[in-house]
Amino acid sequence: MSGGPDSLALVLAAIALQGTAALPQTRFHIATVDHGLRDASAAEARYVAGVAARFRISHETLRWDAPARTGNIAAAAREARYALLSDAARRFGATVILTAHHEDDQCETHLMARERGAGVVGLAGMRPVRSLASDLVLARPFLDVAGDRLKASVAAHRLPAVADPTNDDPASRRVQLRRQIAAGALDRDALRARIAGHRSERDALEAGLGDAIAAMQAAGELRLTDAGTLEISRNALRRLGDDAAFTFLQRAVAAVGGRGHGPEGPATIRLLDALRGKSDAARTLAGVRAVPGETITLMREYGRAGIAGLAATAGDLVFDGRFVVDAGAGPSHSGARLVAFGDLGRGNPVEKTLPVLVAGDSLVAIPAQLGGKVAAGTPLLAIRSLVGWSLTRDLPPPTDDRAGPSAKPR
Repeated sequence: MSGGPDSLALVLAAIALQGTAALPQTRFHIATVDHGLRDASAAEARYVAGVAARFRISHETLRWDAPARTGNIAAAAREARYALLSDAARRFGATVILTAHHEDDQCETHLMARERGAGVVGLAGMRPVRSLASDLVLARPFLDVAGDRLKASVAAHRLPAVADPTNDDPASRRVQLRRQIAAGALDRDALRARIAGHRSERDALEAGLGDAIAAMQAAGELRLTDAGTLEISRNALRRLGDDAAFTFLQRAVAAVGGRGHGPEGPATIRLLDALRGKSDAARTLAGVRAVPGETITLMREYGRAGIAGLAATAGDLVFDGRFVVDAGAGPSHSGARLVAFGDLGRGNPVEKTLPVLVAGDSLVAIPAQLGGKVAAGTPLLAIRSLVGWSLTRDLPPPTDDRAGPSAKPR
């Protein structure tokens, strides 16, 4: 909750529903992310805390310790925000994160996707419900509600709303589109119909893709390894329809790279054309190295900057978006951290990207995949790859016949 009118409307809706037949035993917890990018952000977080106290809902402020100052700041902030919210949800015991994205946001997202040449999935806009992890979903209940309606609800309750100046930045393409919609220069009804049409196309495409993935795995043409790599038969990739192959590759690169979203459309198309062709030259996209041959292998790239480590706290930890690690199951060491094996200057290209537990300069525990690389008797680290889950995230279960329209050969 930022304190803006949209998030305040979400709180009002939660209060109205809490304890009713619709949500008889649901508890709510408010989290505010202070990105540290504006001088007023701390004061805004305190205001939200006051609103939460007024309505007797628990609240916490989540701070981004290392805000980005260069590059794609908005994308970095978004990634950090959802990581912080996911951690907070698990601490609270929540299984759902609610955000106040509304119809205006959806229209803007669709228009921006169209401008950058996105495929059907991007043109369909945001999902009302999206999996963030196997035990956590992101829900957006206001996607069919206009932003002005939310503002009116907040005003009727006489709740002051925080004004974020970035929402009025004339240099922002999203703001420009928002103003065009508000002025009637873009037909809202036409946008609704267009998004609904793309959503139907996405649903059909993803149903077929889910069937195709299941069929390729059953035939041994698609293999997901415990080391977080993905292997697919080149002929199987060629047989997929163009839209299905494009969407599969976007999902595969995101899954192997540990990212929440796939690479941009034009870059994905270039990689897809190369992998379906006859070249055996390796290529890299979005932190993932693709090595072609009769079998194409996708692997996480260690890269020049390496892979970010994290403190080894109790409970399950997610390393690099690719592995669930139970660091608490191994030996206990003060100040222990999960780092990539490559940080120790060791391992082949795949092994470099695997997590290990270290304390200072000492190697404390390793995954079973590295058993032959270190001293015998080194304790084992329990890890589980998330690549398979990420690859099929939000896809419908495969049908019995495992043959959908989007999986058909060209």
